[in-house]
Amino acid sequence: MEDEEDMILEKVEDINKKWVERLISKHLHARGDTRPWFLLSWSIKGCPSVDPLAGISSSRASVRAVYRLQEGEEEEEMRVVVKVTPTKGLMANLMISLGMHRVEAGQYGGFLRAVAAWEAVRRGGRQRGVVEQLVPRHNLALASARHLTLVLPELTHLGYRLNTVAEGLGEAQVLEVAAKVGSLHGTVLAYKRVTNTHLPTAFPDCFPRLSVSSPGISMFTKLGFQRIRDEWSRDENLAPLLQKLDSYEAVAPAFVVNSLEPIEPFATMIHADLQPSNLFFRSSPDGGTELKIIDWATARYSQGTFDLVYLLNVCLEAGVRRRAEARAKDAYFRAFNAALTDLGGGLTLPRLTFEKHYLLGRQLIVIWSIMTINIFSSKSLRQRLLDILTDVLFDPKVGPLRL
Repeated sequence: MEDEEDMILEKVEDINKKWVERLISKHLHARGDTRPWFLLSWSIKGCPSVDPLAGISSSRASVRAVYRLQEGEEEEEMRVVVKVTPTKGLMANLMISLGMHRVEAGQYGGFLRAVAAWEAVRRGGRQRGVVEQLVPRHNLALASARHLTLVLPELTHLGYRLNTVAEGLGEAQVLEVAAKVGSLHGTVLAYKRVTNTHLPTAFPDCFPRLSVSSPGISMFTKLGFQRIRDEWSRDENLAPLLQKLDSYEAVAPAFVVNSLEPIEPFATMIHADLQPSNLFFRSSPDGGTELKIIDWATARYSQGTFDLVYLLNVCLEAGVRRRAEARAKDAYFRAFNAALTDLGGGLTLPRLTFEKHYLLGRQLIVIWSIMTINIFSSKSLRQRLLDILTDVLFDPKVGPLRL
């Protein structure tokens, strides 16, 4: 194979016939097929993301290629989504400063592949591993100093569907995600214990540490709280809510950084952006549900319960969350410990520890929600933001925020 670094794109418009041919060669090489082949046709079209922020920092395109192996054989088709990020603008610069493009390439190209291979051996072929189930196999995952080129199968072509952030998830969907993410977190924890691997050391590009001075933390917290106060200070009904935010605003950047520091021995890999546009569902032949999770650019080494809290807040209308929260927590908790047991992790997450981490995550979701206020763009989503803050800040178990 030629040097893969040459396949890094600066923008999707740079995709050409030669690039597509190299991608097909890489795909065939990965499956051990060395027979000659020739390209019959290829096409490209843009595929705008439903993520309101994605257009600022990345571009995506769908590529369809038809090729034939040797004369007389049937045609084969490849349909992939190509993601190129960062491109330009404020968001791109922030992503670069946080190393998010390198994190995503590292997760797909190194860490998740390593855990999937280990899990397959550990399970001895008894069942498909959770990593293989949840993470779409990539065709390409490369990052340079400023750019990422990620190529994944086009999931919608394979029958998967996603919900927009505005639609949110239904109760059945959130229970499915909670259980499978719990299993993923437990699997990663078992991997690090059985192999005696310190994840941030073994995979440094995948798990960078945050700092209070990071633009992605300091800028977004400042702008988010300022916007909330500017918009809500004119409504006297919101005065009690704004007052409760005082303790959060005072220490927001430091609290985010401190909270995301791993608490051993149960720290694991978290996705940290389980919003609906990153979750793809389809019905399985046995009547169940298959799930794929994309966009690992914000992955962290931290407490798994933070993913659960994010899922139950950003992804759901308040009524759905209130009905499903207890069952989703139980589903996550059982799946986490089941994976640890099945894979020989050698420990069990106590319920008291789980609840403590979950409570910390609920405090963190207040700041995360305000930091990502642009996600809550429509009137209905602004109501969701208000419901999140109300449910947490007026919960007597949560209390004021202290470092």
